[in-house]
Amino acid sequence: MKAKHVLYFVLGVIGILGIIMFIFPKDGIRLNDEWVLYFPTFEEMFLEDDSPVVNTDSIVKNQVNIDSLVPLDDTTKEIDLEEIKKLVTTMEYPEDKPEALDDFFAKLTNLDEEQKVRIMHYGDSQIEGDRITAFVRNKVQGRYGGFGMGLCSTVAVYSQFSIKQEDSGNWYRYTGFGAIDQSMGHEKYGPMIAFNRFAPLTDSSWTQPESAYSGWLSFTKSDIGYGNTRKFKEIYVYYGNAKAKSKITISSDDVVLVTDSLQAGDSLFVFKYTSNDYIENVKFEFEGYDSPDFYAISFEDQTGVYIDNIALRGSSGTVFTTTDGKLLSESFAYLGTDLFILQFGGNSVPYIEDKKAAEQFGNYFYYQLAYLKSAVPEVNIIVIGPSDMSVKVKDEFETYPNLENIIEEIKKATHKAGGVYWDMYKAMGGYNSMNAWVNADPPLAGTDYTHFTPYGTSIISNMFYNAFILEVTSYTERIKNEKVEEVE
Repeated sequence: MKAKHVLYFVLGVIGILGIIMFIFPKDGIRLNDEWVLYFPTFEEMFLEDDSPVVNTDSIVKNQVNIDSLVPLDDTTKEIDLEEIKKLVTTMEYPEDKPEALDDFFAKLTNLDEEQKVRIMHYGDSQIEGDRITAFVRNKVQGRYGGFGMGLCSTVAVYSQFSIKQEDSGNWYRYTGFGAIDQSMGHEKYGPMIAFNRFAPLTDSSWTQPESAYSGWLSFTKSDIGYGNTRKFKEIYVYYGNAKAKSKITISSDDVVLVTDSLQAGDSLFVFKYTSNDYIENVKFEFEGYDSPDFYAISFEDQTGVYIDNIALRGSSGTVFTTTDGKLLSESFAYLGTDLFILQFGGNSVPYIEDKKAAEQFGNYFYYQLAYLKSAVPEVNIIVIGPSDMSVKVKDEFETYPNLENIIEEIKKATHKAGGVYWDMYKAMGGYNSMNAWVNADPPLAGTDYTHFTPYGTSIISNMFYNAFILEVTSYTERIKNEKVEEVE
């Protein structure tokens, strides 16, 4: 073959490949549910990737301890809020409501009068096992006071960071999210959007069985949990919807603390036990011809701040409107809920394919916020948006194509409802930051390109806590200046 024929052949092949390169769909051709046929684009072949690179070393290195910058007990220290804001991913307020968290901050900074302040942290699997919540709780309780982890699911669904749980193994669990059991006949799930029973479900045809049912629960201190969650004085058992009374025995380290009865009836009931001394380990034993629906157990001190961790795996946060509103309102009222922190959106990301779908999700999310506000009219709300999440495109992991649209719609919904937004995506570094967090040394996120590692959890938790304390400090400085102006 002559040289010119070889040249013509090579040029022809290059020409054909060039034509294919320009006409081949950028998103590839889907062959089936698992396979997509791709062809390199001109940019991928000949141009350098100009996507911004997130420097995780810098993010880790620049972490600050805001408690040292704004110590609570040093009123003489001058605070330069503008300089601190440069170090923090700040919260975003509605334009028409810069005081959106004032009610909560007023209570938090007046605990001598309030005695207790409660924050309920709802989220998806990103907070499962008390992740993020545990760090923030430890810091807030260390600053303002309080012992105990607050609300806890009756039966452990997954391993907990802050407490060890065991049970008798005969408990039934029903949830208002995920795979919902349609045989229940009601939507009374309570504040954790789930309940547990030691006896089967009953209906209107219930008659007393020949023998009683029984079950036990054990909660012991976690060696890896923060010290403030390892002890408590007050125990609250939230329950209801029982056909018959049942016996409850509470013991600690084999010493019986109390034996009593749980009431029968459809209402919300709360059994409370107060110890003179701090308790670390506790066991509950129940016996009865029917079991109540156990909504939650709470471990608290007599004063301080309580931050509940309520993880709803697989949920996008659109579950509240499908839960019995009366029970939910009564539960929040008894709990004394002052602030909701809602951390959702990640589970919707893989399924939202365009801006219109993102807008629809934002509308659904707004209805949830409005519903919670109607249940607790004086409550304040902080929404933590989704983290960066990556999907594999060809050989690389990239941010989901509609993630930024989803974030924008969640933010709009939050502000419309009078809430405050904290942008986790922005805090991580924005576009393609998850890729950098996964490949950091040590890794800050797992290879599912969605969830944080324990080390990454501590970093993102600290970033949120810094933003939170910055806002509290901004509030106290503003109130202090207003009082000075009144005197003058």
